[in-house]
Amino acid sequence: MKSTKKTTISQAAKLLEEKERIALFAHTNPDGDTIGACIALCIALRKLHKTVKLFCDMPMGDKLKKAFPEIEEFCLEFSGKFDILVAVDCGDLNRVGKFADFYDKFAETLTLDHHGGLFFSKYNLVTQYACTCQIVYEIVQQLPLQLDERLATFLYMGLCTDTGNFSHNNTDRASFLMAADLCEHGAEMEKINRVFFKDTTLAETKLLGRALSHIRTYYDGEMVLMYLTQSDLNEFGADFGATAGIVQNAINVDTARVGVMLAEYMPNIYKVSMRGKDFSVREVCQQFGGGGHVFASGCMISGFLEDVIEKIVRTVGFTI
Repeated sequence: MKSTKKTTISQAAKLLEEKERIALFAHTNPDGDTIGACIALCIALRKLHKTVKLFCDMPMGDKLKKAFPEIEEFCLEFSGKFDILVAVDCGDLNRVGKFADFYDKFAETLTLDHHGGLFFSKYNLVTQYACTCQIVYEIVQQLPLQLDERLATFLYMGLCTDTGNFSHNNTDRASFLMAADLCEHGAEMEKINRVFFKDTTLAETKLLGRALSHIRTYYDGEMVLMYLTQSDLNEFGADFGATAGIVQNAINVDTARVGVMLAEYMPNIYKVSMRGKDFSVREVCQQFGGGGHVFASGCMISGFLEDVIEKIVRTVGFTI
């Protein structure tokens, strides 16, 4: 059993300063917070002349890569020699995805996470902040460097997306103070808002229409579910990243307490995104090996579409 311990912001900053070769891992099914936190920390550590490499076990959408070229640096396969591995925005070991076994066996590991999750690294900086980018923001303030436009932009990425553009109930005074500071340092706030909350391609718009045509309701409308298959994506020439955010249309239905979106990632393997209103979807996703926020979580489930839907409906039914 690996020895684990809680770590503070200053201790984490000192630990990272002491290491020369650092690997940063975004969680599987990456979102704006894990992407922004990884890239921001990478930028900061490279300013200190560290060797830093980024990893994620799933590819990211073309729209994000076009808007933020730094995303191209994420590697799908592990390679290199490192002094420490860092799990960024991962509430448990499974969130590291296919790198989990290797990560678990590595001697020097550090978790940076805001979900208040499990301790699975040697060092664990686990908080109840609005986003993991807030943790990285405070680490950066402990390092001998200054915020610049690039750092501020990627830190804002996680803050903005994990608070739902400052509309979720995790938004607090610290969120607004951090946003104000990042704004003063040149964060591209309008660009992030546009890319994550507004911009859409024609293919994505058609894909949304298909998902809406697949809408189903359960438990007198308290659960609303949509799905997309690989054939849907192929028909419209859309990449998998185009499915991000569609789940919001399910939870926006006025009767919905649970919104579910299934997207076929590989044949008979579905990425499941869930949103809740006064309902812990994290507890549901954890039963399938996933996790996330109380009201915004995800998981991966293998099986035929109707079987996967039945599993989700049954599991939600136990607590709705």
